[in-house]
Amino acid sequence: MAMENSTFIIEDSDINLLKELVRPYLTDKRYKHTLAVADEVVRLGVIYMPDRVKELTVAALLHDITKRADLEKQLHYCEIFGIINIAHQNISPEVLHSKTGAALAARDFKKFANEDILDAIRYHTTGRDGMTVFETLVYLADYIEPTRTHASCISTRNKFYDRLSAGENKMIVLYDTMIEVLGGTIRYLTEKNAFIDADTINAEQYFSCLKLEASELKCEESNE
Repeated sequence: MAMENSTFIIEDSDINLLKELVRPYLTDKRYKHTLAVADEVVRLGVIYMPDRVKELTVAALLHDITKRADLEKQLHYCEIFGIINIAHQNISPEVLHSKTGAALAARDFKKFANEDILDAIRYHTTGRDGMTVFETLVYLADYIEPTRTHASCISTRNKFYDRLSAGENKMIVLYDTMIEVLGGTIRYLTEKNAFIDADTINAEQYFSCLKLEASELKCEESNE
């Protein structure tokens, strides 16, 4: 793999190599999920970012490389990488693995990771204010990939592709889907009285604003 003008040039052989390199970092179940996310992000990438499908695939393959680590190991990663310093009651391995995963990817897979890829890993669990389309596609692929059997994942996946097939505006569909997923996450964590990362709340608000702006623009265009 080479870099030219700050842009990755990724070959199919790089993707195949990375699939083997990440395997030791993952359980068998998590590896199957990772491959499914990679396939799903290709499908999304063809629709939204056809010129960056291979970079998206790299991010998908790396997104869960610290997922198997328990809280003690996650905190160790936080210490050695200088990631965060927060109260223990506000720590969740579910959130930490995206932060530690980005740091580990930067160290162990430097050849495969640029800033966009690392940010996609970093925010694939929480989202964030100002989330890029690149980050959004990795986040969504992680949620709707076909091995996800939870009812909400199946419903979101079917509704998303049905709306696109019906010819709806692809960006509004994307914004709506993210609002639904993030809102569902916030409600779920609230019901469990669990810690909610501020990035998740900010992300839902961000996509709500994007949806409003896109809808207003569409309305203005239809009235011209």
